[in-house]
Amino acid sequence: MSRYRFHLVVFLVGLAAVCWIGAGYAGSNPLALTATAVVGACYLAGAFELKRYAQATAALEHAVAGLAEPPPALDAWLGQVPPGLRGAVRLRIEGERVALPGPALTPYLVGMLVLLGMLGTLLGMVATLKGTGAALDGAADLQAIRTSLDAPLKGLAFAFGTSIAGVSTSAMLGLLSALCRRERLHAAQALDARIATTLRGYSHAHQREEAFKLLQRQTETMPALVDRLEAVMTALTQHSRTASEQQLATQQAFLDKTEAAYARLADSVGQSLRQSAAEGAQAAGAALQPVMAATMAELTR
Repeated sequence: MSRYRFHLVVFLVGLAAVCWIGAGYAGSNPLALTATAVVGACYLAGAFELKRYAQATAALEHAVAGLAEPPPALDAWLGQVPPGLRGAVRLRIEGERVALPGPALTPYLVGMLVLLGMLGTLLGMVATLKGTGAALDGAADLQAIRTSLDAPLKGLAFAFGTSIAGVSTSAMLGLLSALCRRERLHAAQALDARIATTLRGYSHAHQREEAFKLLQRQTETMPALVDRLEAVMTALTQHSRTASEQQLATQQAFLDKTEAAYARLADSVGQSLRQSAAEGAQAAGAALQPVMAATMAELTR
């Protein structure tokens, strides 16, 4: 028998007890029928909550069973988990020891069903005692007493019937709750097994370990990096020195060539000036010679 069929059998046993007690009160005791209906409503409310609880557990088990390899993204995998469990599952994956949510209303209803049965018992006892007192006070013969005791006996039936309904539904609902909690425990254990293997990469502890390993590798490579940096600095210094010497040599050669060019230019300019001055003097002398000759001739006369 699968677990779902067993859950259904347990639920039907409790529901049958309520229906059996309620059918006995139908048409004869409205107060007892009302109390039994309240017990049945509480039982159905608890069973509905446990059904949703079991469905969430089954969805979690299906999502965990599909983790054959690490998911590419944690959020994508969490999309398969029911919304009410995503926060707790994420925290468990990250390393927080957080319990998965349990049924909120069912534990209260398990105790409340017993209290409702006890309340019905008290009301039935009150009706029994009240009817018994009235029967003893108003009856004169045995037949009259027997007739008067009919109402107290119905009160006893009310008392014990509601107690049976409350205790039986409380027991079945408590059993269903225990079974659903056991399934949730198995799902949590399967999730923890996946967290230790497939989902380990998303835990804070694993991320800290990886960061520490990276720091260790960086520390191990630091001396080699320092040596390489020193070699690069030495090469840069040597290259800078060589480039500076080459630049100085080039500048010195440029200055020497410039100085020689300026010297040649100065000689050429001086030579040109001297030649121009001589030619100018000759031209001036040639131009002044007729004038001087004429002047001397005038002076001779």
